Order: sequence, then structure tokens, then C-alpha cells
Amino acid sequence: MYFKRIDMHGFKSFAEPVSIEFNHGITCIVGPNGSGKSNISDAIRWVLGEQSPKTLRGGKMEDVIFAGTASRKSRGMAEVVLVIDNSTGILPIDYSEVAITRRVFRSGESEYYINNNQCRLKDIRELIMDTGIGVDGYSLIGQGKIADIVSNKTESRREIFEEAAGIVKYSSKKAEAERKLEAANANLERVNDIVGEIESRIGGLKEDSQKATEYLAFRDQYKELEINVTLKSIENIELSNEYLKDDIAELSFEIDELKEKKVVLDKEITESRSRSEALETLSNEARDKLVKSMEEINLLVHDGKLKEEKIASMEKEELRLNSEKEVFAHKLEKEEQNLQELTKSKTQIDLKMAELDQQLKARVKVYTGLLSKQSQVSARIDEDKNSLFQVHNNSSTKKAEINSLENLKSNLDRRKEQLLQEKDSAENQNNDILEVQQSAVKNRDDLKSSLAEITDEIKELRQKHQTAVLNEKDLTKKTEDSRISISQLSARKKTIEEMESNYEGYNYAVKYVMKNSFKGVHGVVADLITVPQGFELAIETALGASMQNIICQSDNDAQHIIASLKANKAGRLTLLPIDSIRSNPYVCDSQIKNTVGFKGLGVDCIDFDRRFKGVMEYLLGRVIIVDTLSNAVKLSKQVSGGLRFVTMEGEVINSGGAITGGAFKNNTANLLERKAEIAALQERLENYSSEKDKLSLELTALRDQIENQYNRLQELEKEHREKELKLLSAENSISVYENSMKELTDGKNKRQREFDNIQQEKDSADQMIAKLTDELESDQAKIEELEARIDENLTAYDQIKDEIEEANEAITKARIDVTSCESEKRNVDTIVGRINLTVQEIKADMEEREHALDKLKADRELLNASGDGGETLIKEKEAARENLERYIEEITEERTNLTHQLNEKTVSRESMEGKITSSQDKKYELEIKKARNETQLDTYKNKLWEEFEVSYLQAIDFKKKEFNMNAAVKEIRELKTKIKALGEVNIGAIKEYESVRERYEFLSGQRSDILQAMDSLKQIIEDMDKTIRIKFKESFDDIVVNFEHVFQELFGGGQAMLRLEDETRPLECGIEIIAQPPGKKLQNLNLMSGGEKTMTAIALMFAVLRSKPTPFCILDEVEAALDDANIERFARYLKNFDNIQFTLVTHQKTTMEHADVLYGVTMPEQGISKVLSLKLGDKIDLN
Repeated sequence: MYFKRIDMHGFKSFAEPVSIEFNHGITCIVGPNGSGKSNISDAIRWVLGEQSPKTLRGGKMEDVIFAGTASRKSRGMAEVVLVIDNSTGILPIDYSEVAITRRVFRSGESEYYINNNQCRLKDIRELIMDTGIGVDGYSLIGQGKIADIVSNKTESRREIFEEAAGIVKYSSKKAEAERKLEAANANLERVNDIVGEIESRIGGLKEDSQKATEYLAFRDQYKELEINVTLKSIENIELSNEYLKDDIAELSFEIDELKEKKVVLDKEITESRSRSEALETLSNEARDKLVKSMEEINLLVHDGKLKEEKIASMEKEELRLNSEKEVFAHKLEKEEQNLQELTKSKTQIDLKMAELDQQLKARVKVYTGLLSKQSQVSARIDEDKNSLFQVHNNSSTKKAEINSLENLKSNLDRRKEQLLQEKDSAENQNNDILEVQQSAVKNRDDLKSSLAEITDEIKELRQKHQTAVLNEKDLTKKTEDSRISISQLSARKKTIEEMESNYEGYNYAVKYVMKNSFKGVHGVVADLITVPQGFELAIETALGASMQNIICQSDNDAQHIIASLKANKAGRLTLLPIDSIRSNPYVCDSQIKNTVGFKGLGVDCIDFDRRFKGVMEYLLGRVIIVDTLSNAVKLSKQVSGGLRFVTMEGEVINSGGAITGGAFKNNTANLLERKAEIAALQERLENYSSEKDKLSLELTALRDQIENQYNRLQELEKEHREKELKLLSAENSISVYENSMKELTDGKNKRQREFDNIQQEKDSADQMIAKLTDELESDQAKIEELEARIDENLTAYDQIKDEIEEANEAITKARIDVTSCESEKRNVDTIVGRINLTVQEIKADMEEREHALDKLKADRELLNASGDGGETLIKEKEAARENLERYIEEITEERTNLTHQLNEKTVSRESMEGKITSSQDKKYELEIKKARNETQLDTYKNKLWEEFEVSYLQAIDFKKKEFNMNAAVKEIRELKTKIKALGEVNIGAIKEYESVRERYEFLSGQRSDILQAMDSLKQIIEDMDKTIRIKFKESFDDIVVNFEHVFQELFGGGQAMLRLEDETRPLECGIEIIAQPPGKKLQNLNLMSGGEKTMTAIALMFAVLRSKPTPFCILDEVEAALDDANIERFARYLKNFDNIQFTLVTHQKTTMEHADVLYGVTMPEQGISKVLSLKLGDKIDLN
């Protein structure tokens, strides 16, 4: 691996593009002070990732961009491309050549590329890590680096040792693991905060969830009981329906039976009617026959006259048939004679056909021989023609080749013209691409500007979003605090209300009376009065035990209650019957009311129902409330008449003058203050609820704002990604245009090579045309010879052809004779067939006439035999007529009987229809009742769905085997009471509690994962630390040995050593250099001269290069502080590293003498550097 080239454009003083080739060996860069030669080493350092402007001798990174001169404009961008040969594969990338590019713009934006693919600075650093060529490594050494090595800060020289040890990558991973550990620790703190917040909520939610769970259990019990009650009702209705179904079925059977009987009766009536109609038809038919019989008798009298006429006709027909029979016999005889004559002619024709066949065979034999002879001659002609065709074909091919070559020459000429046109087109295209590339560069710059604006907007929006999230968290905490306060106040209120309802603080007798709801009881005095705020202690002191007195309506009510207390040994109490109580309230005059400290008469300081006025005047009508004890004393002396004075703090002046006071051990105002506290709690609950609602609204609005900001962020980030893709596309386009321009250049070279090849091809085509022309002349002679031979054979072929035609005509004539004879024979066969057919027809006609004569003879004999039967037939007809008359009388009698029976059956049918109607009415009533039951069933089933959302089939799953309807109804009432007692229930608390609990468990799991990850990271850090220690120690020991040898070689003796300042902390401590030049004592580096320090630092640098050689090394005026003798040693020693490519920036002539390539940096124009190169063969004397 070595440096191949560095390209600089707009970097520092290199305003124009500059390219420097690096060769093997030593390359020196020289030039006067201020010419910009050190800018080359700065460019290498910068492209490899240097981030410190100070190291690059600037104030900010934009200072590396060419700033312009009096005559030159400044540049908007600086770019450096370092091309590295990686054929050895030292760099972990699949390229044999690696181009690292860095750009910086005036806007402050930077870009990094590896082989024209945009990347991060991190990617470049990882690529060159542990190769020794990093900005912190030992391949880039300048005067500043030499100063660091020899400075008092021993820690600063550690970088070289770490790079040489190859632990930079491990240190980087260790630092990354430490960052991750720090981030994990921060995450753990956040998770702990959230878990703590959840723990403060989960308790209250658990109570609400348990309450909701209890409610759901009651509700499920209620649902199960209600379903069972409904199912029981359904069962009762279905049982009733079963009975109704049986009754309906019984009536249906009865109706069906009656209908069947009716059908039978209808059938009998129908049959009787059908029989009557049939008898009527028979009677009519018999009468018709009677009339017909009488007509036949009349006709028989006339039939005797026709007989004689038929006999005469038969005799005439017999004579006709005999005459036709004789004609057919004569015709048959004539046809048989013709048939004999034709048979003789057929025999003669057969003999003639045999003779003609012999003649035809002989002529065919002659014809076959001529055809064979013709084939032989034709074969010779075809052979010659094939040869002629082959020669013609070869000639045509050669002519085509000549034409093709001529065309090729024309095409080559056209291609030459085309190449010239392509040259002009390529030049135009090159200009067009250059223009488009400039447009693409502008587009890229616009995209970068747009991306910068979007980035600023995203940054601003993220800050607003983070602020809103913090505000949301604060509002959420406030809302949760309000909820907790409401929960606590509700619990306190509920507790006090339960104390009130349970009469806590009252004696047992009061509880007994109030819980048993005695007749006439209105309540306890403490419950029936309302005391203004601040008067509680005074009123409770004034009432004393009377607060637990019970007000009832009458004496009888009081007696009944006392009797019950005695019977049950439930204690004692005081009852105040409204009807019998007597009060004597004191009337305050204006003087008393205006007295200082007077608050009012006791009864006037409370609120109560007017029904209890007498009782309250009895209790507090002679009590005066005063603000302080001193004022009470004064007032008691002015007023007389058995009054008690009570102060606001509970002191009492009795009517006799006794004064009671002091401090209360317990809060004796508890009973009255409970009510006040309930009211106060209710008021606070309303305030907190109002505040919670307000916070919820603010929180909702803030969350909407957060969501909108998030959505906008997503849009901006999406737009940013799209712009980045467009920017990448623009960069790719620029790269494509550059490649296109390179292709155009390659095309130009390719066209020139093609132009040269075209001329060679034209020369070769001319030679081939000449050769083919000679071959064509030879082929023409062959063609003439073959054509003469073909003409000779064609003459012989025509002669044979004429003979074949004559033989063919003779065969044709013989075949015509045979065909004629065969036709004659077929005609005779046809006539014979026709005569045979005529003979058969004549014989058939004769047989037909014979049969007709036989039939005629039989008919005549039959007619003669029937002459004596006419009178007998007339007698038979008369007897039949008499029978018909008797038959008609019998039918008439039967019809009369059927009509009587039909009337009786019709009456029975009407009776049966009445019974059917009655049964159907009963059945209809039962079906209505059943339908009502069905409706009630639907109602119950709808109730199951509407109230419990279960179908009837699903409800059956809730059915109990043993079920008491009355007990269930009672239990339902109790469950309703329990559900009501639960008060307001938040069903959502179950889900919320589960959600919070799951989140709590999830976050607890996250906390465990984070702790586990932290343990893993700690282990990684420990493993990395161990690896780093081992590698550093091995490398350090090797450098120590090499340093001692190199020091002795450079100084010509002496000794030197390296030492860790703290062996127990090799990775953190500094490295001390101790040296002893020849003739001096062993001393610390700080005690040496400047030259000795520099030489020692160079020795250390060479020792490191010996331990871990780097492929190339840039040395920027490292030998500036040395004298000529030491420079000579330094330069000679460089030759020992033939495997390292050295580039030196120097002023020293001695160093230049050892260079293989010399680059001179000049500044012909103020502020603009230029580079000149010189390759050196043998060593030259620069003096």
C-alpha cells in the first residue's frame, strides 16, 4: 500500500487544480518560505480527517478554502482527493485503488467520499484505523509533532505508541462501550422515574379495580339469577303449552275423524249421483238402440232386390281378367327368345378382348426399353448440367465476393466520413455534457442549501416538540395529583359518611333506637340541626349530652321506646316528645343584643326544621353565645333569670355563677364538625374535579399540539430524506457526466484506431479483387466445354423422345380398342339384365290376375249361398227390440230407488258439518291461548338478549339443577342493594389497572434488561481494557529495544531508554524519555539541547517505524533544528526503510540530495502556489 497521487483544488493557496504524483522512495517538497509547500502536508492531514483548524494553522475550518487575492476571486469550496494503492489489501475494502475525498464549503458543510461514494468521517477513520496513517498516528509528523514528543507533557507522546500498538480500534470500541454504558445509565434513571410515578398510581387503581371486580361479581350473580328466573318462567309457559298441544291434538284428531266420515259420505253421495247419471245414460242408449232396431227391420225388406245385380257384375270382371292373362303369356315367350340371342353375342366379344390384350403387352415392352435408354442420356445431361451449375455458382460467388469487396470499400469510405462526423458530434456532445454538468452542480448546490434550511427547521421544531413533551409530562403529573387528591378526599368523605350512618360517637342506646326504626322517632338532636362554621364548639358545649337526645312525636312513642330499652337491656337515653315538651325561651332586648361580644341566643345560632322549634327552644332557648369569657362574665352580671353563657371557645357560665373552662383533651366538637367536614370535603372535591377537568382539557390540547408537531417532523424528515436522495442522485448524475466525458475521450482514441484499420482493410480488399478476377477467367473456359457436351446429349435425347412418342401412340390405340370392346360387353350385360327384369315383372302380373280370378269365384259362391236368410234375420231383430223395451223399464225403477237414498245421505252430511264447526271453534280458542304463551316466551327470550345479551340457547348454560324461585327473587333484591351500596364504579379501572400493571411489569423488565446490558458493557470494557494492556505492553517493549539501537546509530554511540511513569497504570500514565548522548551523562530529555532533543525525537520516530512500519510517512521540516552533520545522518538513515514511501517538506540541501523525486513549490502570482516536478536519477550536488 502506498500513496499514488493527491489532487487539490481550492485548498489554501492552491487556487487552481494541482496534482502531485508520489513515487517509491523519497520525495522532497521544497520552496521558499511562504510559498505554500507545507500546505501539501496540511492537505494530506485534512483529507485523512483532521478536525482541528488550529492544527491546520487556521482559525476555523473554512480558512482552508482559497480566500482570493487582489486579482483572483475566492473559492466557494475546497477539495482534496488522496489516491492510495491498496493492491496488498491492507485497507479493509474490496478495491485495489482507494480514492478518499473531502470537501468543505463556505457554508460550513463538509462532504466525505470513498471511491466517489459519499460516506461519513467515521467510515474514513475506521478504514485507516491502526494502519499508522491516521491524523493522530506517526505517518504524519511535523515540527509540532516533534515538539510534542520532546515537550514536558509526557502524556502527549502516548498517541504515537498507541497507534503503533494497534490499540486505537480497541480504544475506540472501548470508548463507544463507555458511551453506551453512560446512555444505559441515563435510560435506567428515566425508567426508574417512570416506575416511581407508576408505583404512586398503581395503589389507587388497584383499589378501584378491586371495587369494579366486586361489582362485576355481583352483576354476574344477579345476571345468573335473573336468567334462571326467566328460564323457570319459560319452562312453566312451555309446560302449559304442552298441555295445550295435547288438547289441540285431541280436537284435531276428532275433527279429522269427522272429516273422514264426511269424505266417505260425500263419496257415497257422489257415487249415487254418478250411478243415477249412468243409469240415465244407459236408458238413453237403450232407447236409441230400440229406434235403430226398428229402422233395421224396415231395411231388411228391401235387400233382396240388390242381390241379382251383384252376380251379373262379377261375371263381367271374370271375362276381363282371363283376357289380360293371355296377353302376358305371349309377351313372356318373346322376351325369352331375345335373351338367348344376346348370350351368343357375349361369347364372341370375350374372344376379341383376349386378342387385343396380347397386342397391348407387346407395345408396352417396346415403350419401356425406349424409356430406359432415355434415362441414361438424361443422367449424362444432368451430370454435365450440375457441373456447369457448380462452375457458374463458383463464378457467381466470386463475382459476389468482388461486389462485396467493392461494397466494403464503399462502406469503409463512408465509415471514414462517419468517423469524421462522429468526431465533430463528440466534440459538440462534450460541450453539451459540460453545460449539463454545470447545471447538475448548480442543482446539487441548491439541494444542499434547501437541505440546510430543512435541517434548521427540523432542529427548531424538535426543540419545540421537546418543550411540549416536558409540558405534557408536567400536566400529566398535575392531573394525576388531582386524581389522587380526589380519590383521597372521596375516601375521607365516604369514611365520615359511614361514621354518620353508623352513628359512631353515640352511645349504644341511641344506636339501638335509630337502627330499629321505632315509630314516631324523628332523629338525634345532632342530626337535626345545622351549625354555622365557627359555632360548632360553642353549640356542642351548650348542648352537652343533649346532642344525643332523640326527638320523638309523643309521650306514648317515648314510653314504647323506653320499654324496649329496658326489655333488651340496651341502655338509657333522653327522649324529647314534641307534643309534650315545654320551653321557656329568653327574650333578648336591644340592650343585650348591642352588648360587646354578644353573638346571639343559642337557638338563634342554629338552623333546624320548624317542627322542632319547641324542642330547640327547650334545649338552647336560655343559652347566650358570647365571643370571649371576659365578655361573658360582664354580660352575666347584667342579666339575671337562670341563663347560661357559653363562649366560642367552649367556656360556660352557669346560672348560679359557676364557671367551667380549660383545655379539651379530645375534640368534643367531633359530632357537629363531622357534618361541616362533609360539606367542606364536598366543596373541595368539586374544586379538584373542576381543576382536573381544566387540566385534562389543557393536556388534550397539548397532546394534539405534540401530535401535530410530530406529524410535521415526520413530513420534514421525509422531505429531508427525499432531498438527500435527490442530492445523491445529483451527485451520481455529476459522476455519470464525468464518466461520459471520459467515455468521449476514450471514443476519440478508439475512432483514430479505427480510422487506421479502415485503410489497411481497403488495401487488403484490392488484392483480393485481383485474385478473384483471374479465377473467373479460368471458370469461363470450363463453362464453354460443358455447354458443348450438353448440346450433343440433348440431340440424342430428342431422337429417343420421338421414338417414345410413336410407341406411346401405338399403345394408346391398342388401349382404345380394348376399351371399345369392354364397352360393347358392358352394353350386352345391361340389355340382358333389363330383359331378366321384364320377365320377372310379367310373371308377377300373371300371378296377380290368377289371384283376382280365385277371389271373384269365392265371392260369387258366397252370394249365391245367402239367398234364403232374410226372413230369419227379421224375426231376430223383432225379438231384440222386445228385450230392449224390458231393459229400459228396469233402469227406470233403479233410478227411483237411488234418488231416495241420496236424500237421506244429504241430511246426515249437514249434521256432521255442524259437529266439525263446533270442534274447530274449541281448537281455535286453545290455539289463541297457546299463541299468547308463545308471545310471552318471545318476551322472556328478548329480555334475555336485551338485558344480558345472551340467546335462549346460551342462557341454558347458566341453568341450575336445583333452583328455588322464591329464594332467587329474594337474593336478587339483596344483590341490587349491594350493587347500589357500592356507589359509583369505574369499570375502566380494571383495564386501566391491568394496563398500568403490565406497563409496570414491562418497565421492570426493561430495567432488568438495562441492568443486564450494563453488566455486559462493563464486561466488554473490561475485556477491551485487558486486550489493550497486553497489546500496548508488547508494542512498548519492542519500541524500547528499537529505540536504544536507533539512538546509538544516529548519535554514533551513547544510550537511551523509555520508561512508563507508573507501571501499575500503563494505559493512563505518561512515557518518560531518558537519553545519554556520547560523552555525556545519562539525563532527562528536558536537560538536553534543542538539536539533541530533535535527534532523540527522530530516533524515537524511527524506532516506532521499525516496530510497526507504515506504508508511507510525511515528514514536515522535522530536521529543521539539526546541523548539517546530523541532517546527513538523518537522511542516510531514511534509506534503511526501503519499504516505506517518504515524503519530506524541507529547506535543507543535504536532505534534497538524497531525494528520488523533487517537487518545487513556487508562488509566481501573489497568494497562489504552483508545483514543479523533477525526477532525479543519481544523487546530485545542489551546491
